[in-house]
Amino acid sequence: MRAGILRNNTVLIVLLAIILGGSSLPAFAQNFANTGPAVDNTENVSYSDEDLTDDKVLRLLDAESQQYFQQNPNDGGYIPEDSRYTLGVTDVISINVQRHPEVSGQFPINAEGKIQYGFVGDIYIQGKTKSEVKELLTEELSKYIIAPEVIVTITGYNSKIVYVFGEVGHPGKIFMRGDTITVREALVQSGLPLLSAKMKDGRIVTPSVEDKRRIQKVNVHNLLIEGDLKENYVMKPGDTLYVPPTFWAKLYRKIQPVAAPIGTAAGTGRTVTTGF
Repeated sequence: MRAGILRNNTVLIVLLAIILGGSSLPAFAQNFANTGPAVDNTENVSYSDEDLTDDKVLRLLDAESQQYFQQNPNDGGYIPEDSRYTLGVTDVISINVQRHPEVSGQFPINAEGKIQYGFVGDIYIQGKTKSEVKELLTEELSKYIIAPEVIVTITGYNSKIVYVFGEVGHPGKIFMRGDTITVREALVQSGLPLLSAKMKDGRIVTPSVEDKRRIQKVNVHNLLIEGDLKENYVMKPGDTLYVPPTFWAKLYRKIQPVAAPIGTAAGTGRTVTTGF
């Protein structure tokens, strides 16, 4: 443990010495300064890319997701294109019955999986697609209306969500318009990996009832660059995809608060006070 701390401090000292000498960090390190969320999540995490264990990934993920939701408490998420979708609690549907506005409107699905639909009464629609809901409503309304023309639209996709965090263009939550979503779809909808992404060490984290999260490693590089569809795992509601930062991204963000003022003053003859 002490050897690891000594190694990390040595790396920091060497890089700071380079900056003080009037040089800058390697260009490929500087590129990571603003290419991802600047989360101070490197405490107690090794800088070794070869030692990225599941426990360390979870610590990085927990730190970043906590900061994200603190900064974006009302994030509406990304809503992708429509596909087969089974309705769930908190979803909202719009029902439009031609020439009958009295039975048209928007209806949320309550905790019992039902909508409260006028004089027809409560109708259970949880687990049904909008086409199945249309058939059900047409059948029910036929008891009161001759040849009802029913149009059903899903206006609130709220019940099925996955999360994408880490080195992607738009980290956050994605409202699914299907019962599942693939890793590739999730990456595309979250803005694809950044230059600072350690793409070979992605993780899918799945919650469980025992409060012990299950982790599946996913090689995002092979999926997106090599076209290896074996890495295109299926994600289900509640899953989180995490793309960790590279060694240089973590290191640059760790020293940036100290290195930035020193780098600015290097070679100017001015004295800069730091936190050392």
